[in-house]
Amino acid sequence: MAFSISAFVASCSQNDEMPATQESQVTVSATVANSSNPNARMASLGYGNLVISDITMSVDRVLLNLRATSENSKKPTIVNVNSKGQKIIKLVENGEVMVSPLGSVSAANGVYGKLDFDLVKAMNVPEDDEMYGKSVLVKGDWFDTPATMYIDLEETFKILYPQGIEVDGAQEVVFGLYLDRFFEGVDPSLISDGDGDGTIEVGPNGEDGNEETYNSFLANIESALFLKDGEFK
Repeated sequence: MAFSISAFVASCSQNDEMPATQESQVTVSATVANSSNPNARMASLGYGNLVISDITMSVDRVLLNLRATSENSKKPTIVNVNSKGQKIIKLVENGEVMVSPLGSVSAANGVYGKLDFDLVKAMNVPEDDEMYGKSVLVKGDWFDTPATMYIDLEETFKILYPQGIEVDGAQEVVFGLYLDRFFEGVDPSLISDGDGDGTIEVGPNGEDGNEETYNSFLANIESALFLKDGEFK
């Protein structure tokens, strides 16, 4: 009897020293915005002579990184948000700005300092799908001519949050593209329907002779990524 009481007391003492990790539901979504007012819903999708109708991205391996805690902490340091793998998301559809969920997960409470994700070619769709082999697809009208612009870049991006995101209760983390930065430096006078087929194309294979515009998109994409969240510390 004395042994049982001692064991019970010891067990309680250990539990007191190692409290259960508290978790909250975290949803990560993606959208587009304007860098001058990232918290405002975009009223216009026009950039110079381009009016955007659709933006689609293909992403994989979305990870939230917990800031370092004490050595005795049992909290996981990395949270995999999209455990189901590659996902194609709509940021703009038929001229309407979307907020598209990438995934939802139960994460340890704490302050998160970084989000990693992979921009990947969409290979999990039929070959005749317009996103096949592309990582970013932008569609719209340029001088009233249909325009299709795409990137086939595959790269890991790290979005740092110097002030941190505190998770302590249900939380939505939103990231995406600043469209004004994505199109920054793009010279409209250089964009053309080079083969005269009635559609302007911009891509990695010199489509319509628009190589310079494609290179501008590649140069801009990292600086165009942003975090939009109202709970900075």
